[in-house]
Amino acid sequence: MTPCLPSQFRVPKYERIQRLVERIGGKVLDPGSLEAFLLLMSVSEDIREIGNAKLSCRGLGEGRITVLVLLLENQPEPLSHSQLADLLGFTKGSITGLVDGLENEGLVKRCENREDRRTRMIEITPAGLDLVNNYLPEKFQGIERLMAGLTPAERETLTSLLQKLQEGLPAYRGE
Repeated sequence: MTPCLPSQFRVPKYERIQRLVERIGGKVLDPGSLEAFLLLMSVSEDIREIGNAKLSCRGLGEGRITVLVLLLENQPEPLSHSQLADLLGFTKGSITGLVDGLENEGLVKRCENREDRRTRMIEITPAGLDLVNNYLPEKFQGIERLMAGLTPAERETLTSLLQKLQEGLPAYRGE
């Protein structure tokens, strides 16, 4: 694991970025674009690392908590493996592995599908509900603390800018 350095130490100063851009050919890239990109990546990495550490303390990962939250959202109806796979964009095999682990820990259970006896449904157990109901308020409080430094207008601007970046992803992929 790489040492967790604060973002300001991982993202080079603008002058270093500018020298790098000039060294590889000048106007291929605006140094400001690279600086913003590196900072975005660094902050995203920090947020993911912090979130994963908090999940890890509970024996969870992103996939596992997402399955539990989807089952909570869909209550009282259970979901099938296929439905979970579609909602998460995972393969059915990946879902089976996640559900197996959650079931072994008593956080979900498989039940019969009343409409199609060939398939099994997955539902969250009371232990799974307790875990999610204890985790989500802490997660939401952390998000609120993170975003507290921004005014409502700044949060709107940030959301708008991130949506623009998301729209630019096909170009970044080279499509």
